[in-house]
Amino acid sequence: MGVTGVVSSLEESLQNVLAVDGVQVAALVDVATGMVVHSVGDEGPDFAAAAASVADEARACRGMLGPGRPGGDLDEISLVTASRIHLARVLSEQPGEGMVLFVDLDKHRVNFALASLRVGQAAPAVLA
Repeated sequence: MGVTGVVSSLEESLQNVLAVDGVQVAALVDVATGMVVHSVGDEGPDFAAAAASVADEARACRGMLGPGRPGGDLDEISLVTASRIHLARVLSEQPGEGMVLFVDLDKHRVNFALASLRVGQAAPAVLA
């Protein structure tokens, strides 16, 4: 599969996440750098900074879980504010790197549990 095929597959996978009710933006974020690899939806002016913060939090949580991760691997991080929900689904974990699916949700339009379930179901296709 060429680069165009990979990008279109990623675009399609992120569009499937964007189709979940209440999702405003879906993005693939590199945990090591905090950079947005690709995104779909209506990014606000602070979206890149929020994505970088989620990557920082994923790295911190991994460190907190410790060597061998006796409590298990990190699956998901949620941040809830008055109007937004940020959901970060861990897609791959390697020391010092990995990817997260970062989803920005409108808190007033979403059933959080259902959105988390649907995002979790769609997440594996993002890196496929």
